[in-house]
Amino acid sequence: MISAGTQTQITTIWDQYISDNKTVLDTKGVPYDDIDNNRLKAIVTLKAIVQEFIAGTIDIAEFKTAVDSFNKQHNFWGFTSIKGQMFFNLLLKTSEGEVEMQKLTTLLKGCVAEPKDLQDALNKIEALDKYVSAIFNKAPNKRKAPNPGSIGYFLSYFWQIHDPQQWPIMYSSMIVSFTDIGLWESPKTQKEAYREFYTLNEEIKSILSKHTGHVVSNWDAEHAFWNFRTVTAYPKKEKPVNIPIVQTEITMEQSVSALTQASFDIYDYVPRITANLIALGKEIEDSNSGKGSKYEKAVCEVFKQLGFVIESLGQGKGREPDLIAIHKEDNVAFIVDAKAYANGYMMGASDERAMREYINYYCPKLKKEGIQRIGFIIVSNGFKSSFDSFVNDITWRTDIKRFILLSSDALLHLLAYRIKDQKDLSEIVETMISLGKTITAQDVIQQFDDI
Repeated sequence: MISAGTQTQITTIWDQYISDNKTVLDTKGVPYDDIDNNRLKAIVTLKAIVQEFIAGTIDIAEFKTAVDSFNKQHNFWGFTSIKGQMFFNLLLKTSEGEVEMQKLTTLLKGCVAEPKDLQDALNKIEALDKYVSAIFNKAPNKRKAPNPGSIGYFLSYFWQIHDPQQWPIMYSSMIVSFTDIGLWESPKTQKEAYREFYTLNEEIKSILSKHTGHVVSNWDAEHAFWNFRTVTAYPKKEKPVNIPIVQTEITMEQSVSALTQASFDIYDYVPRITANLIALGKEIEDSNSGKGSKYEKAVCEVFKQLGFVIESLGQGKGREPDLIAIHKEDNVAFIVDAKAYANGYMMGASDERAMREYINYYCPKLKKEGIQRIGFIIVSNGFKSSFDSFVNDITWRTDIKRFILLSSDALLHLLAYRIKDQKDLSEIVETMISLGKTITAQDVIQQFDDI
């Protein structure tokens, strides 16, 4: 039974949602246009994909690809993140061999089918948990194994495709909100967690239905708590002294979407030597020769902390990029140029000529060293233009395979997730390559944070 005080908190969260005109934000903070109707339309296609898999019309690999492809175009449930598609990818990757793949196929067909009731749902979670835990516990590198902690979200996503009214999705963001208002105490297993989550969700819908005078759905409750999500459930550590921190406190009056802010304080993990990167990126010194040198050194330090082998160039070494970041294990190198501009970086003609010179000189040199995948990264606090014409020309006419505009904030977030979750540098590299030409902090959060 939820206490009277907590019930008041729940109705306050709902009233805030209503006062915000039921605004639901996507993972980049942009309001969804009629998300519920869009979900209903999407469910028609998703349900057909699930039924094809259950019926054996498509195999498990085709099922994974179809779900991935659809959600990349219609990401109304956040499935593209860690507990959804990444979990699915690792599940297949670690189930090697024809016999094991058939075992997984049979298990998954039963698990993604709609449960008969809550007990049946819990049995499905328990069955998949047993399978995944066996893989996870034996894995020498657990970061490359499917995490059992993803199972509740993963399966409840598919159940909601069958019946949105019956099955709530166990979002991590809702768990954080439940924790914030004192409703959650971390059950030991995924089975216990979903039972607790389902029960709480039903109680919350009942409280809100009584409060509003009409039936409140799973999606109504989800939207209200999704936008309420805060980071207050994560204890704050003392910040380094005299270091500017670009961060805002989240309150009820400043609702954010589920993935517009990391679920932890990145400055608890970013080393002190790099923590003032954003402030340095705004610095404009009197001396032209000195302008931006501290920022360049800080950018270089972040790439070192990420695990790259660094060839530091830049200030004092003539017409050079600021550094070359090499990851020999994956045959990858990035030519990196750091730009400290208080009002956002816009490329001039001299910069364009310089970057072409860097590329023409360093690409052949790196290829002689056996590096086959070469990218170019500009790091700055912000960018004033899209650079489309220049980037298209570079990637078409040179050996540069990827051109990235990386914000200082995004770079710090990459480092924080690398340290916090002990991610492989290979995963960081593939993330930078896959996220698109311009990478923001929100892009990194969407990729690595819980849903």
